[in-house]
Amino acid sequence: MKRRSSNHRAIAGVANAKINLTLHVTGKLPNGFHEIDSLVVFTGFGDTLELEPAERFSLSTRGPYSKALPHPSENIILSALHLLEERGTEFRVNLEKSIPVSAGLGGGSVNAALALQLVSDYLKCPLPTDTRKITSIGSDLPVCLTGKPSMVSGLGEKIAVLDSFPEFPLLLVNPNKPVQTKDVYKGLTKVNNSSQTPFPVLGNKNDIISWVREQRNDLEPPAVQLCPEIKDILSRLRDQEGCLVARMSGSGGTCFGIFQTAEHVSGAAKTIKQLEPGWWIQPTRILPS
Repeated sequence: MKRRSSNHRAIAGVANAKINLTLHVTGKLPNGFHEIDSLVVFTGFGDTLELEPAERFSLSTRGPYSKALPHPSENIILSALHLLEERGTEFRVNLEKSIPVSAGLGGGSVNAALALQLVSDYLKCPLPTDTRKITSIGSDLPVCLTGKPSMVSGLGEKIAVLDSFPEFPLLLVNPNKPVQTKDVYKGLTKVNNSSQTPFPVLGNKNDIISWVREQRNDLEPPAVQLCPEIKDILSRLRDQEGCLVARMSGSGGTCFGIFQTAEHVSGAAKTIKQLEPGWWIQPTRILPS
């Protein structure tokens, strides 16, 4: 997550969108929460946040997806900032919302994580460490605070950062229809699925792609039932020259295609845009470790 400051004491940065290259649902607890086993990475595309010291916490939004956001009082950015016990200063948060909402890209969590990091740096106070409180705000928030390729398990609180994960050209496609996570989980027909196979040790790009292909996203079938366009997106991605693997991210409806080269991504984006002008299409890359 890129950060910067200015002479006006504002602090700003880019909250890089998250994708789940894999997502295995491995169990369900009595309280209704699901356990997962997932490889999470971050992309070169995201929302922009600017924070300014103010008399009270507030949030203003703009950008192509700002109207789809919940009321500021329900936004997890402000909830996350209240976890900083030594803040001493409150902030006005200005959010440029470019990540689609309810899209499986962790937009809320990456924004909350960046806001925490910016304020922590600004005030020179520690980040929150209470895992229970962090995950209560968002199950993706712990991994988003690392901002690095990671294996995520449990309820999202168990994080193993991957060293030397390479960069990959990436294309993100969303049907411009929100998909609600709770509804996707309700559609699961099996909740005790197998975990991921061991990640290749010191694997090269080919090893990693082969491994990703062997894994799954267990939320894909129920998400397709709610949003059939997801199946169409995956078909379009897999038809494109240079596509190495295509899958849905998180609970949908964004899908990703990993490609051989950035040129392949550009070509695929152009082709799919011509065929499906109503879809959201974003060329980007997987950020390396």
